[in-house]
Amino acid sequence: MNDQTLFIAMGAMALVTGLCRIVPFLIPRHSRLGTILSGDHPTIRIVGPAVLVGLTVATFGQPLLSQPSWGNVLSYGIGGVATAAGLRATGSVGLAVIAGIIAYGCSSYGVAFYGS
Repeated sequence: MNDQTLFIAMGAMALVTGLCRIVPFLIPRHSRLGTILSGDHPTIRIVGPAVLVGLTVATFGQPLLSQPSWGNVLSYGIGGVATAAGLRATGSVGLAVIAGIIAYGCSSYGVAFYGS
């Protein structure tokens, strides 16, 4: 994964997260959708983790299929585990994404350094 793809993925995650936060303020509060979005409805609680998984699969899939190597698999695996651990530890999707990006970045530089 190059830096441009990484920034596009981060931008997409930020956009989707921002829209999830802004949409409840744009719709009428007494509408059915407003009631669902403002409450603790089970379908709303799953949106954050579902978006995270979807963007992760889309982001990881292309580079792993185009350049299948142990270094890539190891870097993405470490990033994925760090994201899951961050989500489990903090419960925050945003912090989990940051932890995954940092772990991926550090592991990809480590793999590149030790692999050469």
